[in-house]
Amino acid sequence: MSVMNLPLDALFFALLAALAFAALDLAQKWSARYAVATPAAFLALRLTAAAILSPLLLLIPGALTGRHIVEEPLAGLIAINLLANALYLISVYRADISTIGSLWPLKNAYLPLLLFVLPPHVVFPWKAYALILAATFGAVLIAWNDRLQLRAFKEKPVLLMIFVTIPLFALSDYFLNEAVKTMGSPLATVITALALFVLGVPMVIAHEPSRKIIRESIQNGRGIIGAGLTGLFLVIGVVFIGEAFKRGSVNPAGLALVNVYAMLSGVILLIVNALRSGWLEQQSRGVYALRFTGAILLIAAAAGLRQIEMNLK
Repeated sequence: MSVMNLPLDALFFALLAALAFAALDLAQKWSARYAVATPAAFLALRLTAAAILSPLLLLIPGALTGRHIVEEPLAGLIAINLLANALYLISVYRADISTIGSLWPLKNAYLPLLLFVLPPHVVFPWKAYALILAATFGAVLIAWNDRLQLRAFKEKPVLLMIFVTIPLFALSDYFLNEAVKTMGSPLATVITALALFVLGVPMVIAHEPSRKIIRESIQNGRGIIGAGLTGLFLVIGVVFIGEAFKRGSVNPAGLALVNVYAMLSGVILLIVNALRSGWLEQQSRGVYALRFTGAILLIAAAAGLRQIEMNLK
């Protein structure tokens, strides 16, 4: 099989993950605006909700049949997620959260490098590298906002996010990709969610201001709604992307290709913002022009990748 052939069912689950991650982003924006005042408190509530909701995945027929836990990738997945989330909090407390949030698509630029450096040491056709970078750039433009200025890229928290935190989250995807091959996506998602809750939430609630904000958010009810929605869509998104990784694992480049198609969540968000302008954010016309340009670039790059795949079949 060619390095560029992604099975159709893997593409299907990648697109489902895009829908779930778009819903997750909307839920997170709503929570940040109306429900929970600080990133640390919100992270604790989100991890708690994911730990509560994720065991329901084990009710899916076949979720446990023939599965066994693989310690190495699972331990790597949990440890990298803990470290990456801790570094993410450092950045969002020291820089504008809108700026930090716009950088997430850069994760996809690191995945081809990881697949080259780590097993299975994949080498893409040069056109694929160009299209992946174009898709990543398009996704960054979709996430652009009025607060994101070029001078922000000189700030230490932003540089930490770009060169340390985001590569760690890319490495997390690598370990998830390895774990789901034998564990299956539901089981890997449940164990990871429970571990992050047990190890991560106590570190947040040890901080008195965070405990106070969590209590207030729960008492007014909005914290429960925000945490419930984000936890739900996070679990759904992770299990879908994990299923896409598993089904795409017959292709050594599946990890990178799946993430490119999952980036189409940005296009969905752009459509929602266009239909409900000012609902969760208000940007200038120039920003919306950049976002639509990014959407065109992302869609064209994803279509180009798919065309390369079809030509190589």
